[in-house]
Amino acid sequence: MLRKIASSFLIASALVGSMAAPSKADDSTFQNIVYFPVRVIGSSVGMVVGVPLGFTKDGTKGYIKATQWVAGKAGNEDEKYHQIFGGIVGGPFGLIGGGAYGMFDGMVHGAKSGYSEPFSKEAFTFKDE
Repeated sequence: MLRKIASSFLIASALVGSMAAPSKADDSTFQNIVYFPVRVIGSSVGMVVGVPLGFTKDGTKGYIKATQWVAGKAGNEDEKYHQIFGGIVGGPFGLIGGGAYGMFDGMVHGAKSGYSEPFSKEAFTFKDE
């Protein structure tokens, strides 16, 4: 009988003592747990929007750089006929290469900004970094 009372007293004092201990579950942890699905959906939407934006932005840059490079190798990169030749010969390669890089870059940018700031203007725009 004495053992039962002593064990009950030890269990009760352990429970009361644990109530005084600080807990690690503050409001920000709870908010992060609840906000996680919104961040995942925002990141996914940012990736979907970022791919075509990145393709357009970096594909255009690649087209211009490849056109100027071919025009420079053909003679003078500022001359009109060399630029036309560079646009026909080198432009498509720059468009495809820059677009492929832009798709990856846009996807990463959309995922990062969509997770940190879901459904914000930053997640749906693609600016130079």
